Amino acid sequence: MQYEDWHTHNSLCKHAVGTIEDYIKKAIELDLNVIGISDHFPYEYLSSEIPSLKDIPYEGYAMPTNKLESYILQLDKLKEKYVNQIHVRSAFEIDFFKHQDHVLNKYLKNYMAKLDYILGSVHVLFGKAGIFAFDDGRFLNKYKEYDVNDEIYLEYYDSLQVMIKSPTFELDIVTHFDLPKKFDKGIEDKDKVMGKVIETLELVKKHDLTIEINTSGLRKKVKEQYPSIDIIKKIYELDIPILLGSDAHKPIEVAYEFKSITKMLKNIGFTHFAHYRKRNRSFIEI
Repeated sequence: MQYEDWHTHNSLCKHAVGTIEDYIKKAIELDLNVIGISDHFPYEYLSSEIPSLKDIPYEGYAMPTNKLESYILQLDKLKEKYVNQIHVRSAFEIDFFKHQDHVLNKYLKNYMAKLDYILGSVHVLFGKAGIFAFDDGRFLNKYKEYDVNDEIYLEYYDSLQVMIKSPTFELDIVTHFDLPKKFDKGIEDKDKVMGKVIETLELVKKHDLTIEINTSGLRKKVKEQYPSIDIIKKIYELDIPILLGSDAHKPIEVAYEFKSITKMLKNIGFTHFAHYRKRNRSFIEI
């Protein structure tokens, strides 16, 4: 089969390398059917809304607001340039911040008609440890403020649930579903956390969203895709659509370990991947 990679970044976000075109060329080299360009939507529009945002280096997490227009224009030109070689899809990965959708949508509305899909994410928590970019290694000391790592997972899933239920936050795909495990921080009460996972999956199902199987965890300390095989089995039981994302931050990471992950998914019983165009979902056979 021809694989499709729905989650990639580039140098615009300040923590990835390579141009958008570099990722497209790599995808063509790998004979992909689709390359999704889904760079991080800006954080800076929130700087006046959330004063504590200054406590994290958000300028290095996403493209600046003044690059939004050129990002979309580049994608339009590159779609046309490579139209006979690959399907290029336009997207944003957008971080959810509670009560900030009204500000987000002031900026996002200008680009909605150009998007093929939206990745909805949580990377920042506002909980026991204050503002906490939990997947940034520079904040590992914050983990010490929790009695057990379970608390971080529970805060994370609570945030995902608020995101999913929000009537004003647009998304199609929920990303890296168990991201707090990135630094191999174990869970003590697995049943309690899995209960929260199942609650969140049921909301995904209710809102008819898709979950990505994100292979970047295989490149991290945890050495496991997001989400875990136990969660993937629950996704299968609930008949929730899935697709693949490498979360590439270098062109060489495009479609990372897709073959082995697809084999695992087929063994579980999955027969289709979701596919997006103009915010409409269809399916392709695995």
